[in-house]
Amino acid sequence: MNEVLTWKPHPRQEEFLAIPDTVFEGFYGGAAGGGKSELLLWLPIVRGFHQAPRFKGLLLRRTFPELENSLILRSTEFYHKTGATYNTQKRRWTWPSGAILQFGYMDRDSDARNYDTTEFNYIGFDELTSFSEFQYRYVTFSRCRSASNLPAFVRSASNPGNIGHGWVRKRFVEPAPPKTIMVEMMPGSDGSRPIKRIFIPAKLTDNPTLLREDPTYINRLMMLPEAERRAKLDGDWYTFSGQSFEDFRVEPLPSEPACARHVIPPFEIPKWWPSILAIDWGFAAMTYAGWAAISPDRRVYAYREYVATRTKISTWASDVARLSQDDYIVDVVLDPSAWADRGTDQTVMEQFCTYSHLNPRKADNDRIGGKALIREFLRWKPKPPRFTPAEGYSEDIAQRILRTSGPERYAEYRELFAPEAIEVNLPRLQIFDCCPELIKTIPLCIDDERRPEDVATFNGDDPYDYLRYLLKGVDYFTSRSSKTAETLERRDRINREFTSTGDTTAFYRKMEALERKGRAPVSLPLFHHRRRSSYVAF
Repeated sequence: MNEVLTWKPHPRQEEFLAIPDTVFEGFYGGAAGGGKSELLLWLPIVRGFHQAPRFKGLLLRRTFPELENSLILRSTEFYHKTGATYNTQKRRWTWPSGAILQFGYMDRDSDARNYDTTEFNYIGFDELTSFSEFQYRYVTFSRCRSASNLPAFVRSASNPGNIGHGWVRKRFVEPAPPKTIMVEMMPGSDGSRPIKRIFIPAKLTDNPTLLREDPTYINRLMMLPEAERRAKLDGDWYTFSGQSFEDFRVEPLPSEPACARHVIPPFEIPKWWPSILAIDWGFAAMTYAGWAAISPDRRVYAYREYVATRTKISTWASDVARLSQDDYIVDVVLDPSAWADRGTDQTVMEQFCTYSHLNPRKADNDRIGGKALIREFLRWKPKPPRFTPAEGYSEDIAQRILRTSGPERYAEYRELFAPEAIEVNLPRLQIFDCCPELIKTIPLCIDDERRPEDVATFNGDDPYDYLRYLLKGVDYFTSRSSKTAETLERRDRINREFTSTGDTTAFYRKMEALERKGRAPVSLPLFHHRRRSSYVAF
């Protein structure tokens, strides 16, 4: 005889259980402690599916240890009270009615095909972000079928983070506000058919049972680093633990300064600001091109992006050239793989040159250095004060260093006591809000588990590769000559004077003097015609 079971879902769980059967995909996600795993286990019982003779359900975790220590262990606490018996070898609960709930895992993508011989009415993914998009799509759309008047649907739950964070956010979080039913037309043998899905958010405060049984849990989460705290406490899908670039901000948090911002509205880039074009090319993958200008104070403004997939080189190269024709391009850097011999008459680089009439150089593909450089350009907090000897400056020590170690060490000692310049150009990277792919990609970068100093590769990481190439190009351009910053600053001052006075004669006289000194091209700002140049050395 079945024992009496008592379980009361909290309101947010009730919303998830009440998703109509016509909604094929339901996702319950967000903060830790939202009762996600338990909800997936209780769903077949609450819905009475365990009493249907033909019911077959499947609950999945990524690895067997995760499965054994979470879903299986928790199910043993109450499934037997419903009259079900458990087969350890098959990892399966069977009810007297004949209904079955199977547990499974998919450690590798190829494991998705282990379920080819069985169809299920109900499939549940616990910690969905630990699965690849291929695993989810393959099992969801090939193994979930209705039978014997039973509905067919997939329900999933997860916290933010992990390898699947990007595709889960893109599929469930980004397209529509929470609790909105989304419709996607899926092709089929009998024509397109609508597939519905919905996202139900979950926060820790939605689970009063946990807060009552462990009232200090929320305080412990408050002690986590910011990114992890926002993910686990607030269910924030735009930041998570392991994020490579935690300084990145679309806008500052309430406690942060105004400079903690990387995304800004577009403004008209002065025509004389040097620009760099960087390209990460692909065919099946994304071709991503981006343009960025360097201001006199060495800030970088990413002002335009171009995205293409499954597009011929002749098309995207021509498009990039057309978009570049009014820009002051001083450098073009192209993905190093474009130089590879692919058995065709021309390499990708050679085809790009043919169709764009631009002459690129091979991008610096140093992944470790590129990641570090991006972090430096995203930094909006001032550097900590440098070390200064407690005893203060001593001329006797300075002279001794000069005699024993030479003028270089002498200058370094004196520099320790010079007033530090205030960093007024933070952060050095600013992105126009008309570059959505780049803005979306930066928060998705997570540290590689095997090489923490690198970023883990993921589908859609092309804008990240572009950003590495770009900032390496910026670093190369600004470091070629110690006079670059001074030249840009003087040019900025001359142009501001011209804007204020309108004195064209004075403008040309000063710019010609600057050109003679540093071989910088003469050009009028903003609304005047600019002399074309393919590459300029200061």
